[in-house]
Amino acid sequence: MIMSHEPATANAWYLDAFRAEYLEVYPWRDQASAEQEVDRALEWLSVSPQDRVLDLCCGAGRHSHWIRNNCSLLYSLDLSESLLKRARSQLGRDAALVRADVRTLPFVDASFDQVLMFFTSFGYFATDEENGSVLKEVARVVRVDGGLLLDLPDRDSTIEGLVASSHRSEGDLSIEEHRSLSVDGKRVEKSVVLERGGNERRYTESVRLYHFDEMETLLIQAGWKISNCHGDWQGGRYICGESPRMIMVAMRQDEDR
Repeated sequence: MIMSHEPATANAWYLDAFRAEYLEVYPWRDQASAEQEVDRALEWLSVSPQDRVLDLCCGAGRHSHWIRNNCSLLYSLDLSESLLKRARSQLGRDAALVRADVRTLPFVDASFDQVLMFFTSFGYFATDEENGSVLKEVARVVRVDGGLLLDLPDRDSTIEGLVASSHRSEGDLSIEEHRSLSVDGKRVEKSVVLERGGNERRYTESVRLYHFDEMETLLIQAGWKISNCHGDWQGGRYICGESPRMIMVAMRQDEDR
């Protein structure tokens, strides 16, 4: 059974974007890549078999599949009902799946030792205050000295490599994508048109692109301290403008220290 908590925001772009077709639009985000990413994440966070872990924004559960054998307790949380149904089919009836908004996590304080947020699952909300509130809420449910892995795109590399338009097919699904920056240059915006058998669906994506310094400020304000930052899943050093990813490892600070 999937525990469900109603989302806090109606009619937001991410409510429409993450349907079942999402898995067809990004087929390279598969189990093989997830295994490598989980191996690195567990190493960088020093996850122990006794740890309680939250896979936050778990999607269809491809990372949870590999995490679950390396901890004592795993919860997998997402807002997409469609993706959680796919996660159930992947992970089985005993998996602890939760549907909730990341700004209002349905867990008591210090419920977890580690939280993992894979593949650009941060920066969805319209303001920095809302995005920062996610980090504060995650800090609430993590014990002092617990860890957070946050996998983000490098801002400058993303902008440099932005492709304005593309068209491709995945099987019988036609995918048309148009990408641009917001007027203030802080968000990457994407409009997507899917067509299959004469049926068309349109949706948008809008993600805030953060500089390292901006993220560091948000994390500190939320009670985190960055312990490391990697530029890719091979463990390369993070270099702004050169690294494809900005994978941050942070530790939960004691507010009384």
